Amino acid sequence: MSLSTIGKNLRIFREKCGYTQQHLANVLNIDRSTYSYYESGKTTPDISSLILLSQVFCISLPELLGQEDLSLMLNDSSSWGKVSAKRITDNNSHIYDLKKDELQLIAFFRACSSTQKEELLRKASEILSKNNKKELD
Repeated sequence: MSLSTIGKNLRIFREKCGYTQQHLANVLNIDRSTYSYYESGKTTPDISSLILLSQVFCISLPELLGQEDLSLMLNDSSSWGKVSAKRITDNNSHIYDLKKDELQLIAFFRACSSTQKEELLRKASEILSKNNKKELD
């Protein structure tokens, strides 16, 4: 596994999921140029950032690191191979039709722990309930 392999994989998965470099830089709380260096192979993310990115892309860490065979995914640009294509369609990672702020929200949400996700969903529900109550008054 080399820096260039990690960088190439970051670009491939980012593009397949429809994220910009800025979306992922926001999730990692870094400059876009720093994320760009990750993809170009000039630098590599630390392990916690790699774990976070694997969560955002909905893939395993070994797959992100290139330790699983990516050749199946790259043979045909219209498919990711049997396992990965199923994973992408099952979790709706292909989200090109969303607005920029919606994409960013999904990236942040995917980076959260299970407890944080529950808290965010609970808070979103509270906000909607309050707004609906105000509209009825």
